[in-house]
Amino acid sequence: MGKINKFLLVFVLSFLSFALISCTPPTDINTGNVTDYNEEGATTITMWCADFEEWQNELNAKQRISFNSITDDGIQLKQEFIEQNDIDDRLRSAREIGSTPDIYMVSIGNLYKEVKNGYALDISSYITTWDDLTDVAKEAVTYDEKEYAYPICLEPSTLLFYRKDLLEEYGNTTTVPNNWNDFLDLCATIKTNIKASGTKGLYTFDVPKGVDCAWGTWGMQMAATAGLAINDDWSESLLLSSGKTGYTELGNLWSSLYTNGYVPLSSGAYNEIINDLCLGKLVMTTAGSWSISEIINSYPELADEIGVATMPTFSGSQDITTATNGGWVYVISSSCQNVDKAIEVINYLVSGEDTTRTEEYFLEAYYSKSSPRISVQAKIEASLENQTVVPKEWVEVVNSVAEKACLEPIYPWDISVAVEGYLEECAMGESVLSSLTKADTSIKQIIADENTAGTNPRS
Repeated sequence: MGKINKFLLVFVLSFLSFALISCTPPTDINTGNVTDYNEEGATTITMWCADFEEWQNELNAKQRISFNSITDDGIQLKQEFIEQNDIDDRLRSAREIGSTPDIYMVSIGNLYKEVKNGYALDISSYITTWDDLTDVAKEAVTYDEKEYAYPICLEPSTLLFYRKDLLEEYGNTTTVPNNWNDFLDLCATIKTNIKASGTKGLYTFDVPKGVDCAWGTWGMQMAATAGLAINDDWSESLLLSSGKTGYTELGNLWSSLYTNGYVPLSSGAYNEIINDLCLGKLVMTTAGSWSISEIINSYPELADEIGVATMPTFSGSQDITTATNGGWVYVISSSCQNVDKAIEVINYLVSGEDTTRTEEYFLEAYYSKSSPRISVQAKIEASLENQTVVPKEWVEVVNSVAEKACLEPIYPWDISVAVEGYLEECAMGESVLSSLTKADTSIKQIIADENTAGTNPRS
């Protein structure tokens, strides 16, 4: 049986083992005519990769094949692709039956949970390139002065994408405003012109919905409040802080966007929201920087018709934090029995002195992600002028926003869910003040129930 078939068999058996958990890993990963290798008698290192866009899944698979082509290192790398939203459940189930993978991906925001519960191995002494990480990347993986993961990428979560052609046709302009009030005026103009034209199925704007709203709006919360839902030592809710009106303004914005019909009541997942823009269903949308790679890979003919900008703010300033720096890291499980061999895999992929594959990753990503490694980022920036595939202004916006972005909050997830509930009630036309008061009460209860006061590991 060929290596790829073995891989698919492993997937099928794993799926049956976790039948109660929703998971649809990709089954059509195209690795071209490259043949996978099988090193007889080698130690198998298992790796769970998040199921990303098609191009990224293919690149991860090809890099596995590249690693396995080294047939004298005593290591056979085996991958499984896991739906992003299912990773936590799959890991929990795997731990219950003692089948945790040696290496797995988690988002930066979820790393602390792995560390706190003792699931992530302290790899401080195994890696030699810590000094090559940017400050924010190093902070993302460090707790109690120990490093528990190696970062793969950083990516700003909140950018404004727009169709230049549709903006000019229906908005009578070629630029988007920096101020939310002016932005709402533009939305009104666009909607009026769409209606007058008789066009169906086209909306002015879109925002994260459902659970995606809980994390996809962190950047907007930061821009509105210069903070997030609770204070730095996790002891107080900031939703109704005296003298601060940011969450009220954000609720009013959500109310205006929905009650005026500027955004659709339902839409796809935030990670895929860019497709509706490209398919002509939206004039503008909020989306993460990773959407750039999706545009270039799936809609290259639209590159000249799409603009990328920093999100509007209530003050109009774009020299402030408007996004969180999301991203993914490789974790070695604390139950791994072959740590040295797992480290060899991570060194090969992202952390070694040879940065060839790391550079390839960001070039394949079409500059939609920022490298956590200083040396790699320098090489990427040096090569930027030699390409014509990605508009230079897109990359400049990504880098500018990423430079000011903060790390994703690591306080209890239910706090972000409470903010999501607040915004959704505003969207449904509920009173902003009463909805905000209810969310504030919920967050205070979460702080009390989980005893979060004074427990922020980053404070």
